[in-house]
Amino acid sequence: MRTPLANWTKLKRGYRFGEKTFYSDFHLGTDLIVPEGTSVFAPCACEIIKTGNFPQGGNTVHLKFRSRKYGRLVARFMHLSEISPPGKYKAGDILGRTGNTGQLTKGPHMHIDLSRGKVDLSDRKNFVDPEEFFGRQISLARNSGEG
Repeated sequence: MRTPLANWTKLKRGYRFGEKTFYSDFHLGTDLIVPEGTSVFAPCACEIIKTGNFPQGGNTVHLKFRSRKYGRLVARFMHLSEISPPGKYKAGDILGRTGNTGQLTKGPHMHIDLSRGKVDLSDRKNFVDPEEFFGRQISLARNSGEG
């Protein structure tokens, strides 16, 4: 497992999981502040199951993959400038490039959220903190000599 953006731990953050935002009292993911055009990588073997340009999130990919701890997860990467088509991808493949698309953005960044099984915006408990999830993956890789 890898992180969707290079230098994950060093990237600036915008809104974090659970924080109050200008549009919601609970942010469902993490915003990573990166220049437009930054490569977004598949964190592991996964499948893009849905893509589109949505009013709030702009160009978005939905991908599914399995996690030992959480089972089937759906990740949403939003505000992208470029997106790859639906299909199967292996770890490290480029899924898109960061951007500044959609109504809920004030500058180039990528929003990432993770949900168990399916995206249900009304069920906050179904969402997993991306910082915790990918931070744990980095820690496991370091401890196993992979990082």
